[in-house]
Amino acid sequence: MRVGVSSGLITPPVGVPMAGFGARTEVSQGVHDDLHAKILLMESGGRRAALVTLDLVGLKRDEMNRLREIVGKHAGTDPTNVMIGCSHTHSGPSLKPNPMSSLPVKEQRRLIDEWLRSLRSTLGEIAEEASENLTEARVKFGRSLVTGLSYNRRKTIPEGVCMLIMETGRMKDAVREQYRTWGMPPELVEERAVPGIPTGQIDPELTVLRFETLKGKPIAIVVNFSCHPVTLGPSNLLISADYPGYLRRLIEEAEGATLLFTQGASGNVRPYYSERSFREAERIGVALASIALKTMRNLTPLPPDIDVRVANTIFELPVRKLPSPEEAGRLISEMEEELKRAIEARDFREVRRLREEILMLRMISGQPTAFPTQWLGVAPQKNVKQVPQKMDGEEKICELQAIAVGDVILAAVPGELFTELGL
Repeated sequence: MRVGVSSGLITPPVGVPMAGFGARTEVSQGVHDDLHAKILLMESGGRRAALVTLDLVGLKRDEMNRLREIVGKHAGTDPTNVMIGCSHTHSGPSLKPNPMSSLPVKEQRRLIDEWLRSLRSTLGEIAEEASENLTEARVKFGRSLVTGLSYNRRKTIPEGVCMLIMETGRMKDAVREQYRTWGMPPELVEERAVPGIPTGQIDPELTVLRFETLKGKPIAIVVNFSCHPVTLGPSNLLISADYPGYLRRLIEEAEGATLLFTQGASGNVRPYYSERSFREAERIGVALASIALKTMRNLTPLPPDIDVRVANTIFELPVRKLPSPEEAGRLISEMEEELKRAIEARDFREVRRLREEILMLRMISGQPTAFPTQWLGVAPQKNVKQVPQKMDGEEKICELQAIAVGDVILAAVPGELFTELGL
């Protein structure tokens, strides 16, 4: 087989809105570290497939397909053979203006459009470079288990689940704090509250796919791990790749090869951190890089005559029908009465359900909404107005994609798949 690799910078201009946190009220104020795009082009038996990794939180389907067309055109392959994966950093650019920011929405939109044009241009350029750099290669694969760096943020409790979005030292009190927000009497809180210690499923596996020249010189390394890049919280206003950026830099410096980080099924998995800081992001990134480098000492070679194959399937997901803003306003009044009765009856499973329904209805009706503290890890906001996208009567179109490199399969799914489903 032959492989080609290339990379480019996709750092947005300062002032672009940032994605990942509803609690973030301002646009970016600077750049801590650059964001990167990487392309690995693989060719075997006259078939080409491209793996593209981006330091972004994610992309909408329309923009994703547009980028696949650009890469396919410049890399000499069909767009359906292009797989794009985002690291899911929560300190990157958003494609939507932040209405809470002091920067006018019109100016935010200008910066977003400017950055998108640059992103498209960069992907075209590096796809062409990867095509020009194709060289004979061999492939090796390995895996290691990682412990102590990530946890499942949803803890099962009798009333449903509790979100564990806190610094490690405060996590044990998460269930107690959630019960209090539900209006549970203090004596009942102490009776029912179990420590908010993570016990849910994680995917502890770190996998490495290494491409080398026939003489053993590394060309590209793909590292996959499942963990949200949220070490930097909503107060951070500096563009950053979070922990995957530190992982990438260390491995590229050590190996002299291009590193592509792919995010696993991490919809409910977060990093253990003692504080929201770049220091913690570096600690986690360096730890993962060290494990990856150690894994590379004992990789299994794949057969020299391996094929590259691609499979795609499109399917539809049903979408919940939402009420109109007027209907939502009426339902809020009814549910608030139900909530009072549920609290009096100490039916706290129902309390949880009603509180979440009321929150959603307030968003639909355009009423000011204070998000619960335990969801954000910060003080509740005031006068937050968001309206969920209306998709009444529609179905959500999704695509599953897989690239097989011999017996090693790279599978891609849209959205933030929970780790239990990924396993």
